[in-house]
Amino acid sequence: MGQLKYAVHAYAWTNSWSNDTLDIIDKAKAHGFDLVEVPLMEIDKVDAAPIKERALAADIELCTSTACSKTTDPTGDDEATRAAGLHYLKQCIKATADMGGSVFTGVTYSEIGRKITGRPGEEYWDRAAGVLKQAAQYAQDLGVTVGIEAINRYETFLINTGDQALELMHRVDEPNVKVHLDAYHMNIEEHDFYSPTLKCAPHLCHYHLSESHRGTPGTGVVDWDGIYHALGTANYTGIVGLESFESVSPAMAAATCMWRSLSESSDALLADGLSYLKTLEKKYYA
Repeated sequence: MGQLKYAVHAYAWTNSWSNDTLDIIDKAKAHGFDLVEVPLMEIDKVDAAPIKERALAADIELCTSTACSKTTDPTGDDEATRAAGLHYLKQCIKATADMGGSVFTGVTYSEIGRKITGRPGEEYWDRAAGVLKQAAQYAQDLGVTVGIEAINRYETFLINTGDQALELMHRVDEPNVKVHLDAYHMNIEEHDFYSPTLKCAPHLCHYHLSESHRGTPGTGVVDWDGIYHALGTANYTGIVGLESFESVSPAMAAATCMWRSLSESSDALLADGLSYLKTLEKKYYA
């Protein structure tokens, strides 16, 4: 039994979550995963009760994630948009708790893909922190941790690095707000993988173990030894996850830009990737 808890993103098998795709929970269990990461971008399709029931039957845990949109942007220029963002985050937090999850994360702080003129001033940081603080306070009563995922410059103008995620976390200043790293984005934005992983490890709630091309871990240029060395040194025992896609979800198409196949199948990608990562865990966790 390993010390890390491995999640798989549901979009590895489907391009739209609904009650018709609950068999993903059983697939994840059969592949040896500890959690399913349920996407909440299409929140109206998420029915928490049957998800919880299916997960309990399969003896597997759940976490959730999202990416805020133009209409739910916590950094939106008008108060109505920011209020809609808070309402949406609360919906996501409630759904997470209702399905038995305790970690909700992703691009929770701004519209994914938003471009602004120039570099973000204090007003954007203040707006994001203000909305997230209210969301986090709501989440505390439901036992949910809210994550801040650092993603690359082409997908957000605000939080591109681990340091920036930590900065926003400190500005929110709530005990249930944590950091979420993603190796795919780190490959674009960070100087290395070991240093930011080690620095963020005490504050992590999730870590997407995504290859540089979003394919099978170990087949690209990500420094997996650096990541696992840092995680092992910090004795991180939380959630890590495979976020690799073989098909393009309409809800994530603009962000993932998956225009070609990177493996013979999702099953092959996940089996090979999970095996590779667990081998590294054995190496770096004494």
